[in-house]
Amino acid sequence: MEDNIITEIRKIKDKLASEYDYDVRKILNDVIKRQRESGNRIVNLRKERLANQSMKRMH
Repeated sequence: MEDNIITEIRKIKDKLASEYDYDVRKILNDVIKRQRESGNRIVNLRKERLANQSMKRMH
């Protein structure tokens, strides 16, 4: 059974990725550029770093 929402998301993801030659660094650089231009945080790695630190402490 095909999920129309998932299919649409995959199409959008593929279109966006193809605009950057499927290069994660290019995608991230564009996100950072747009973040600077907008003045808003689009990517917040602080929470991810804190979560990783917490996980390391637990082990």
